[in-house]
Amino acid sequence: MSRRLPMFVLAVLSSGLVACGGRADAPSPVRVPDRASGSHTAIADPAPFVRGTLRPYVIRGRTYTPVIDESYDQTGTASWYGDAFHGRPTATGEIYDMNGISAAHRTLPLPSLAEVTNLETGQSIVVRLNDRGPFVGDRIIDLSRGAADALGIRNQGLAQVRVRYIGQAPQGGGTGQPASPARQTGPRPDTENDFGDTDPWFVQAGTFASRSNAETFRRRFDGARARVEETMVGGRRMYRVLIGPWTGRHEAERQRSTLAGQGLLDAILVRAQ
Repeated sequence: MSRRLPMFVLAVLSSGLVACGGRADAPSPVRVPDRASGSHTAIADPAPFVRGTLRPYVIRGRTYTPVIDESYDQTGTASWYGDAFHGRPTATGEIYDMNGISAAHRTLPLPSLAEVTNLETGQSIVVRLNDRGPFVGDRIIDLSRGAADALGIRNQGLAQVRVRYIGQAPQGGGTGQPASPARQTGPRPDTENDFGDTDPWFVQAGTFASRSNAETFRRRFDGARARVEETMVGGRRMYRVLIGPWTGRHEAERQRSTLAGQGLLDAILVRAQ
């Protein structure tokens, strides 16, 4: 069992932004492996990443830098945690349920989904990442007790696993899938199929009440195909700064990840109209 990181404090929105990265458009579905059928289940309303959990942090003198890494695919040691943290807030503010299917990771965005495979048995489950950790040795993921049971590793404590990032997690907790036993897994579907098609997508960098403020913000991205577009949000005329378009949601997500690494944590993806 590893030591948990206390819940992050959400960052304050910078002045001048009315709804930077606000969800003026409905988010696109995220498709995740369905353990019961072997097909994919669409998550129509993915939860936004908690901004504070994307900030670098220091534990025991070591700095960890969270990143939205669409290609994350690592093998290493998994541990699990239970009673001592049951009912306490996780890094996202969600309440930890030791019997749920969740996990802690040091750098992937929160909340999100990851596929965890027991390398000894080939069994796989999809977990909701909503906490930070583990911070012991070479461990790469800390599973809830329920997730450890589903993978058949609770009694042994530690296990060698493969962790692959899937995408954003659904609103309201959980993984968006019915509870079912772990399954044998085959090769992962092509990434482009997981994250969308080849339609044009934009990164929405911010939304403003005045065009002049939007134009000022747009100039920060000169040379990056940025533009200002008028839109209606809750019956109000707003001005959003769009960067792109990019071919396919996957490529747009990469660009958003780059912006997040530069401190723009509120950017969202919108499909071209």
